[in-house]
Amino acid sequence: MLAMEKINWGRVVLGGMLAGVVLIVLATASAALFIGRQELLTVMQALRSPTSGSVVSLLFFIFAFLFLGILMTWWYAAIRPRFGPGPKTAAIAGLAVWLIAVGQLLQRVAMYEPANLPSGPMLPVLYLGMIVASTEVGASVYKE
Repeated sequence: MLAMEKINWGRVVLGGMLAGVVLIVLATASAALFIGRQELLTVMQALRSPTSGSVVSLLFFIFAFLFLGILMTWWYAAIRPRFGPGPKTAAIAGLAVWLIAVGQLLQRVAMYEPANLPSGPMLPVLYLGMIVASTEVGASVYKE
């Protein structure tokens, strides 16, 4: 029987916040890649307007990505006793979170993102890469 170790919640939050920031950076970079740098700058300028309702959307996505980062790091901490520490376990945790979150993410992106994002399997695969990479960063901070 496995010895259940206590989860270090301070490290979960710290690693999760870092993973969330990495996820935000990767999402912004992928948006710039697919919708174009000029279009992204136009969107960012619109967000700076205090009367814009999109500020609320921006804050929602920032908090959602930070929460997702904490969730990914927590999932890593939860499965770490069974699979062992390391990048393989972080990839498994990232895949698990991606399987749960991808449906919700794709629905939100379809509502808010421009139509020139890639179609077919490319977008979910891109999200998988971003989530696994972010989980790896969060997991690197986590210690028991």
